[in-house]
Amino acid sequence: MKKSFATAIICIIFIAFLSNFTTKSVKSFVITTVNEGPILPETPFDYRNVVFPDHLISPPEDIPTGYESGPIDTSTISNLNNDIATLGRVLFYDEKLSALENISCSSCHLQEKSFADDKAFSEGISDLTKRNSMALNDLGWSNRSHFFWDMSQTNIHEMIVLPLTDENEIGANMEDIETKLSSTEYYPELFAKAFGTSTINEERIVDAIVHFINSMVTFDSKFDRASTDQFNSFTNQEMLGLELFSANCTNCHSQGSHNPFGFFGNGVEIFLPIGLSELESFPFIFNNGLPEDEDDNGAGGWNAEFNNLFKIPSLRNVALTAPYMHDGRFESLDEVLNHYSEDIEENEWNFFFPPGGFNFSSSEKEALISFLGTLTDESFKTNEKWSNPFESSSSLPQIPDLQFVIKPNPMLSEATIEFDNPNNEQVQVNILSSSGQLIETRKLNGEYFTLDKNKFSAGMYFVEVSLGEARSLKKLIVQ
Repeated sequence: MKKSFATAIICIIFIAFLSNFTTKSVKSFVITTVNEGPILPETPFDYRNVVFPDHLISPPEDIPTGYESGPIDTSTISNLNNDIATLGRVLFYDEKLSALENISCSSCHLQEKSFADDKAFSEGISDLTKRNSMALNDLGWSNRSHFFWDMSQTNIHEMIVLPLTDENEIGANMEDIETKLSSTEYYPELFAKAFGTSTINEERIVDAIVHFINSMVTFDSKFDRASTDQFNSFTNQEMLGLELFSANCTNCHSQGSHNPFGFFGNGVEIFLPIGLSELESFPFIFNNGLPEDEDDNGAGGWNAEFNNLFKIPSLRNVALTAPYMHDGRFESLDEVLNHYSEDIEENEWNFFFPPGGFNFSSSEKEALISFLGTLTDESFKTNEKWSNPFESSSSLPQIPDLQFVIKPNPMLSEATIEFDNPNNEQVQVNILSSSGQLIETRKLNGEYFTLDKNKFSAGMYFVEVSLGEARSLKKLIVQ
């Protein structure tokens, strides 16, 4: 699709609204901005014709790969549609999906990080996220039994809806999204190409993002290439790492299904130690040996039997996805291996861990890291079909963004709005109701402004802070 400009229907124009200090209530508060459309190729990228490496489809019996494959679902790739995945790419990167049009899926899932984040916790609308943002690579065919770190969802569509509508993540109101996307020049055409008609609804939005995410495969790694020549292209250190990994790590880490209910790795049912019930048949492979966290029970959040157990992520591109673990506590693979080597915590699920850890030597740790590096598909970081289609299309003048925080948010007895104002310039703070009514405006020269909860009834408000030409808008929740 050629470059196009989307002239959106502006339901409320903040600059005019705030400069006149009107108190007239606005009927609709769907924020849309004039925004340039995506740049897409005339012929869609090929998302469907993916060739799976032989070692994943038909693992050689006489030459183990060291990172074995379990049952994998190739149908999610063969059923992809190029036009639907193209639409999903645009939706994934478009900030129009967020309540304030300042966050997209890609804000927390960066292509250069294999669609993980570079922070322990991602920045939400009003607070940090509860857990580390997981990488999205190879999600379409591997580890599809349960999603999220706590394995609470069994459906990838629901996995997408939850962060889309979560008030601290994308914060989308799906009815508002349908209105906003319908008012653009580019979305009706994209939906028509993808689904046959220009109708825009939640089901189609989610389905398109599913197609895009399912297309993300990393099959051009040194590991995949070496699997075809009996790993003769591996260095001595990489080969030692493969052997160490195969001997110590594959009880839990395989490529394919990690079904929490009785199966793991290559699909063979687990033989339970005496005394374990059928309900407890899976947990010990999901134990990471970390201390119990009273603030995050993992799978225990939906079943108390599974306290402090977490999903096993794919190790493909693992060298790109730091920080590691559900809480991002480890900044490097060195720290991860130090944990598994010396710092394993004893608990009821430690069936696969030697007491205290694996006790790897320094040279063994280096070899394991070298092997894990062979799982990296460097091309995945820059492949255009997974890149931001808006990145090179922003030639319109942009209003400078002014960073500020509201804490706490939701407001308790009071909330402080903090912003950077080192030169003590005049700052304007506007508080608006959810319907667009200007409630309060203040001008000051400091770096913070305090709101008293007694002045507000429970509900959602908007805070806009302006300093010169820079401005920004955020939600404020009053409980």
